[in-house]
Amino acid sequence: MTRVRRGAPVRLSTHAASAGLVAVLLVLTAFSVTAAVTNARASAEAQQSAAVSKWSEQVERSLLLQETLVDQLTVEPENWSRTAFDAAGAATRDAIEEMGTVAGAGHTDRTGEWLRLHARYEFAVDQLVVATGQSPRTAERFEEVYVDPHYDALATLVRGEATQHWERVGEALAFVEEVQRVLLVATPVAFGAGLALVAWFTSVLSRSRRETVAQAERNRQQALHDALTGLPNRTLLHQQGEAALADAGTGTVALMLIDLDRFKEINDTLGHAYGDVVLQAVSDRLRATVRGSDTVARLGGDEFAVLLPHVVDEESAQQLAVRALAAMEAPIAVEGISLDVDASIGIALSGRHGDDLESLLQNADIAMYSAKDRGLGVCVYNPSLNDHSPERLGLLGQLRRAIDNRELVLHFQPKITLPGARVCGVEALVRWQHPERGLIPPGEFIPLAERTPLIEPLTRYVIDAALEQCARWRDAGRLLGVAVNVSARNLHDEHFVAEVAELLAHWRLPASCLELEVTESAITADPDRARRILGELAERGVTLSIDDFGAGYTSLAQLKDLPVHRVKIDRSLVASMAADPSDALIVRSVLELGHNLGLTTVAEGVEDEATCQRLGEMGCDVAQGHHIGRPMAAEQLEAWFDARVAVRI
Repeated sequence: MTRVRRGAPVRLSTHAASAGLVAVLLVLTAFSVTAAVTNARASAEAQQSAAVSKWSEQVERSLLLQETLVDQLTVEPENWSRTAFDAAGAATRDAIEEMGTVAGAGHTDRTGEWLRLHARYEFAVDQLVVATGQSPRTAERFEEVYVDPHYDALATLVRGEATQHWERVGEALAFVEEVQRVLLVATPVAFGAGLALVAWFTSVLSRSRRETVAQAERNRQQALHDALTGLPNRTLLHQQGEAALADAGTGTVALMLIDLDRFKEINDTLGHAYGDVVLQAVSDRLRATVRGSDTVARLGGDEFAVLLPHVVDEESAQQLAVRALAAMEAPIAVEGISLDVDASIGIALSGRHGDDLESLLQNADIAMYSAKDRGLGVCVYNPSLNDHSPERLGLLGQLRRAIDNRELVLHFQPKITLPGARVCGVEALVRWQHPERGLIPPGEFIPLAERTPLIEPLTRYVIDAALEQCARWRDAGRLLGVAVNVSARNLHDEHFVAEVAELLAHWRLPASCLELEVTESAITADPDRARRILGELAERGVTLSIDDFGAGYTSLAQLKDLPVHRVKIDRSLVASMAADPSDALIVRSVLELGHNLGLTTVAEGVEDEATCQRLGEMGCDVAQGHHIGRPMAAEQLEAWFDARVAVRI
């Protein structure tokens, strides 16, 4: 009995120990699992909040830039840049939309409200522009009463959003740290397996915390650096540039703006993969050339900037630019191919060419384009460069008014089917009926407009006028479709499809009456967005055509991925096919491949009957050129068309 009585407590103690161990393991397991799940949620919230804060701060920066430009409008309207304001506005809208895409943040409705507020702000600025033009003295008061309230409302929401989410990041990380401390205190009370289990979960928590901190650092890095080259981006350049200017005192800060001269040829000929390698090589060479205190940044595309916080004088900045130019011009080997890249560099110096980074960027940009135009390689800004082509700049200013005053007129060049010579449509070509200079050809003002947002209202004007004329012809029994050229900017405009649909509805025309001609370069500038815009136009029934095919560097096989209906062979190939058998062979190949892809083939630049007949024998579908008919005013085309129809009858 004694032995039994002695054994009982031993068994109880063993059971209690086992139960206690199980209980400890269960408690530790439940606690650790709960802590891990809580930590993961907190980490996810931290990442979401960091992402929202990043985009909120981007909204605040770009919005502040817009307001700064608005202030410049009221103080120095003659120096105000609408292009810079629109670019900043686009950056503001992009950042707002990016904030709404953050998973789990629930900002869709809120970002919609922000976008509406921003639209009201930009509308108020448009009214300010008009008010400034009418009465500059009242512009500042107009800004205070009608513009600033919209800016203040949106800026307050932006700052509050950023502050709120950064506080959430701090709270989430603090919570993670607290959970880790509790685990480290509870670990010593366990034994064996319990200690190993606690240690394992502690490592999970520690790793999760490190990943959260690392992700936050990566987010910050991505927000301020270029993904391809790792160089600072435009935002970080602005921050460091303003800091350098603030610290410069009486010293001089220099800014170099660099643009690669033949980079587009590499992208178009060999592809973007080769272009990316070139950009990385150029960035490495620039970093190796400049001083340790200098900042090399990539602003986008093939454009770089170098910030020199301390330069002795203009000559020292030029010497550094010459070294950078020499480093970039050395051949770059990519997969066995040696590529030569030229560059143009513009330089602006603080104190002499501007007291803020925006002024330095603007003036360095002017100097860079002057270097490019004159083949100088390196050019230092000089105020006289602003008047480098005063006639062209003045013409651009007049063009804005010409659109409003409807001074632009359309001429129409006919197109015929092969064979049969039936008139199947016309191409609308814009001319400027200038009140003083007479009729100005498009080559003198279209390239200027394409470099600015002015190309968008200009294109809308031409489409509107072309559809109006098309509707008149249809009412008179002349069933002629019209083709209009569009630029790369139009294919990047999210409102372009809606505007085209609106104009077709206004003139009560089917979409098949309109053909939009785009060049290869317009598509390759931003292929994903261009493909989407073209797809939406094609879905609405608009005919799409690739213009000047053969003058670029893409292959016809790439057209299979584009929602296009026609391909226009470049006039340079058509005009010389009678004298050059190689060009004739190229034309034949394009025709055959175009038909294999189900595309209608159009030859432009048909100057004689022999070429027209040869194209018909090759199977070309449509011909256009001076041999068929020169561009004519609407009345002349009507007479030409009626006479041709009468002869055929």
